[in-house]
Amino acid sequence: MSAHPPDSDEALAGRLRTELPRYAAPAHVRVALVEGTLPRARPAWLAPVLASAATVLVLGLVFLSLVPRIVPADPVERLVRSVVAEHTRALMWGARHPEVVPTALPWLTQESGIGLRRVFVGDDRLGFVGAEPVYLEGHRGIALHYRDGDGHLLTYIVLPIAGLPVPDRRRVQIEQGTNRWRPALMHDSGFSAWVWRQGDLACFLVSDMVSDVDVERFKDYFVRVRVSTDPVPAY
Repeated sequence: MSAHPPDSDEALAGRLRTELPRYAAPAHVRVALVEGTLPRARPAWLAPVLASAATVLVLGLVFLSLVPRIVPADPVERLVRSVVAEHTRALMWGARHPEVVPTALPWLTQESGIGLRRVFVGDDRLGFVGAEPVYLEGHRGIALHYRDGDGHLLTYIVLPIAGLPVPDRRRVQIEQGTNRWRPALMHDSGFSAWVWRQGDLACFLVSDMVSDVDVERFKDYFVRVRVSTDPVPAY
């Protein structure tokens, strides 16, 4: 008597092994099966190509970082860009010569060609950081730096440029009491700048205050600097 019932799985498997005919697989099928189980190797030329592509990409990024930005054709925009660049340098590295006013006024006047008959030295909203001579777009000038309670750095720059064409479309009305001004509000590289003429001088006040709320406070800072500072050509 068989150890397993006739319809058991073991009996059926035994009959299939003994009764069904077997055929050898064709050679090309065996080769395909063997190749399918082996790991695929990268072509020998692929690694050098990938390395070269990576090198070209890195060099391209370096080249783009060295290409200077297009210089604006408008003289006011060009000046604003230079003023913003000077402000950014002071923001990152500090003033080159953080002189104290009014003690250093004679030296600053000699070096900058700008005299200050009155100067804003800070108050409860803006603290004076320092003053230094600057040289921008071929003009000697003076820069005064302030910082507010929130850490915003403000740079006030005066350059001896007579007849600066302040763009009318950028002008903003600012009033305090009987005083009324219309400086231009311009932007460059994430910074805002008030631009105005004061006699034969071009004046700029730069900061990173760009939002609507910040601009209202920036107006107040403009008033504080404007009413308390009187720059004149020294020569």
